[in-house]
Amino acid sequence: MSTQDGSIRTRSRLRAALPPDAALVGGLLLVALQTVVRTGVVFGSYYWHDDFLHLEMARRIGLSSDFLVRDYAGHLEVGQYVVYWLFSRSPGMSFAPAALSLVIMQLVASLLLLAVLRELFGRSPWVLLPFAGYLFTPLGLPVATWWAAGLQAMPLQIAMLLTVLGIVRAVRRRSWRWAVVSVLAQAVGLVFWEKAVLVLPAALAVLLLVEWGQQPVRERLRLLARHWRVLVPHVVVLAAYGAVYLTVVNSSSVLGQEAQDVGRNTGQTVFRMLLPGIFGGPWSETGAVSTVYPYVGDALAVFFAVLVAAIVAASVWLRGTRALQAWLLVAGYVAVDLLLLQIGRADFIGLLARDPRYITDALPILAIGFCAAFSGRRVARRTPAWLTRATASADSPTAAVAVLVASCLLTTFLVDGVLQHDYARNYVRGVVQALEDNPDASVLSTPVPATVSVSTDHEGLLRAVGEDREFDQPGTDLRMLDEAAQLRRITVIEPSLRTAGPVPDCGWVVTQRWQSVGTVRQASPGAQVIRLGYLTGQEATLHLSIDGEEQAVALPVGVGYAYFVITGREGRVSLRISDVELGGLCVTDALAGMPWPAD
Repeated sequence: MSTQDGSIRTRSRLRAALPPDAALVGGLLLVALQTVVRTGVVFGSYYWHDDFLHLEMARRIGLSSDFLVRDYAGHLEVGQYVVYWLFSRSPGMSFAPAALSLVIMQLVASLLLLAVLRELFGRSPWVLLPFAGYLFTPLGLPVATWWAAGLQAMPLQIAMLLTVLGIVRAVRRRSWRWAVVSVLAQAVGLVFWEKAVLVLPAALAVLLLVEWGQQPVRERLRLLARHWRVLVPHVVVLAAYGAVYLTVVNSSSVLGQEAQDVGRNTGQTVFRMLLPGIFGGPWSETGAVSTVYPYVGDALAVFFAVLVAAIVAASVWLRGTRALQAWLLVAGYVAVDLLLLQIGRADFIGLLARDPRYITDALPILAIGFCAAFSGRRVARRTPAWLTRATASADSPTAAVAVLVASCLLTTFLVDGVLQHDYARNYVRGVVQALEDNPDASVLSTPVPATVSVSTDHEGLLRAVGEDREFDQPGTDLRMLDEAAQLRRITVIEPSLRTAGPVPDCGWVVTQRWQSVGTVRQASPGAQVIRLGYLTGQEATLHLSIDGEEQAVALPVGVGYAYFVITGREGRVSLRISDVELGGLCVTDALAGMPWPAD
């Protein structure tokens, strides 16, 4: 007995020595650590895929309805495009402004989650364990390092958490100010991403299953009806947004896909990504490609599944139906995320099943659910003596938090290089350098490598980062960029026109009057050029017209080729010259087709 009394007195002295609100201090320290880690990871990243398209459009057409209100693969993201426009005003290729915005959004979301957990569960230091899982899970890294994904996910998390906080405080304090805050938060979330339609259902679920979770079901419904003034504005905002969304977006192309292998893909998402990820697994970078999560082997998948099952069982043993309601909140939200993934991205589901971007919005709900599962009154049960002693001695979550943070950071530091889009950064820099080294070359604006962007060409790529260049100009040295950002001379393949002139040793004698040399038929999709062999004893300007559309290039004395970009054009090809005193020049042959890097 004396030993136990001494232990109790020691714990009492330790508690007395702690700051008056240790949970708040600990939470803020964890947020500070997360901010330091995220800063190091995010500032090493770069623009990728959709970033180039949106930045290019922001620079080209500006803050207009054509840019802001548009259907982009089923998305309506007005707020995101406003941010792109604001940041497109800053010159240069640096990712720092975008990185700073990502770090700040994450900081705001983290502080809001801490406020929500404290509002719902009080000052218990044990809320720091799920909170640490949210802060450091590697599941949050893809949206932290890709600006386009972050401008979807982070405003959604911020809107969801602020809406939950506002509704809970409006109900508890009968505060119309917090009710207004919750409506505005929901509206801002919808402006950034249509997935914010889940904000109101999530907030209602938190009210019914967590805030009023210990009330009888009938009493919960009565409370919900009593607070209708808080909730009706949310419904009005949601209905108004739905009308706008359906007017702007044609969702048939997205929702018309047939679901594929639902069971297998759901298993991949849950057991080989979500469950390992919330504990920091798999402590390896194997299988991580772009935003795809590292591969989790069978043994680890079983381990994490058993671990989660044990946590759920322990919570139900301790809290009974209170815990079951918390896990219903978690399972319900994750199930909706999975359903949206299956019906909205069915065409890429095999690739996206291990992509955390599509369940990142569930991370705050997971933290709330984990806390709720172990809160409230304990169920009266005969508890084994060893369990009583173990729980009595667990005064502080510090050790558990430290282990969880270390687990998460290990995977983070292993996979961060995969997520920082080094190839995109190096490619953009290589393209700029290649053009600076060859100022006299005419360069084709061909699509950039798919690992940089699937939605822009080289002209758009450089405009996106403030490095405007002229492409597709006629010239005598036409080149194209390869996947190593090297300028390569071109050859012409898959010809739509191949012909030679009738005059021996000359071809066509081209003078200042139009001379027809053939007809270009409709070509296959993609870039198209026409190459004209020429011979001239004087400098001249060669003009080319296809069905009335004219281009011109200056020719030096000698023998060579003149190139014109004719993408999307078809019809009769006519030539003439200007800037000559008399006579003409010879055009030996004409070859039109697809440009290809010469060996």
